[in-house]
Amino acid sequence: MARIDGIRLKIERAKKHIRDLDSGIRMFCDSEPYTLGIEPKTQIQHVALYVSSVEPIPDEIHLMIGDAVHNLRSSLDHLVWQLVEAGGGTPNKDTYFPICKSPQQYASAIGKGEINKMPMGAEKVLRSVQPYITGDDTLWHVHELDRIDKHRLVLTTAMALNCWSIVLGPGREITFPETPVPLERGYEVVNVPAPTYHRQAHKGFKLGLDVAFGKSEIVAGKPVLKTLNHMADFVGGVVSTFVRFLI
Repeated sequence: MARIDGIRLKIERAKKHIRDLDSGIRMFCDSEPYTLGIEPKTQIQHVALYVSSVEPIPDEIHLMIGDAVHNLRSSLDHLVWQLVEAGGGTPNKDTYFPICKSPQQYASAIGKGEINKMPMGAEKVLRSVQPYITGDDTLWHVHELDRIDKHRLVLTTAMALNCWSIVLGPGREITFPETPVPLERGYEVVNVPAPTYHRQAHKGFKLGLDVAFGKSEIVAGKPVLKTLNHMADFVGGVVSTFVRFLI
C-alpha cells in the first residue's frame, strides 16, 4: 500500500458517512417532524400559524456527524505519521497533525512526535495551512468538533428555512423566500388572512426543513451537510499538497 492510500481511505470513509447522513437527514425532514397550531387574531381578521411541537433529531444523525468528523481529523494525523516515516523519523503517540490558532501553539506542537523529521519542505507547507496563517478556520472546526465528539454527541437542531407555501388551488401556489430560523416550539411561522386559511386550512402549509449545528457548537447555525462536505473537500485539498513528500 502506498503511503497516501490509507490517508485517502480515511477521507473516503468520512464521505461515506456524509452520504449516509444525507439520506438520514432527508428521511427526517420528509417525515414532517413538526405539527402546526393556529391562533385566531380576530382584531385583524388573520390566523397565526405556529409550531406546536417538534420531534427530536434522531440519535443516528448525531453519531454519523461524529464519525465523519473523526475520520477527517484522523486522516490528517495519518498524514503526519506517514510524513515522519518518509523523512526517516520514528512516529510515536505525540505524532499528530497540529492545527493551531497562534504561532505559539504551533511552535510548541512542532517539537513533538518527531514532526521535524518530515521530508525537507514539508514543514513549511504544514505551517502554511495553519488557521493562524490562512485566516480560514475550517481545520480548526474539524479539530474542535472531533474533540467535542470524544466527550459528548455533537448537538444539532432542526432548522426551518421558512420556505413555506400556500396552496390556493390546482396550479395556484404561493411560495415565500427562505429565512433560516431554528424550528422551536412556539415559533410563529406566518400570519395569513382568515379567509385564505379557512379556504385551505393548514394542510397547504409546508415548511422547508434542514438540520443545522446547535447553538452551543463552534459552527452554530450552519447546515450540517453543507458544512461537512466543505470540510471533506478542504481536508482533501490539504492532503493533496503533501503528496509529493510521500513518494
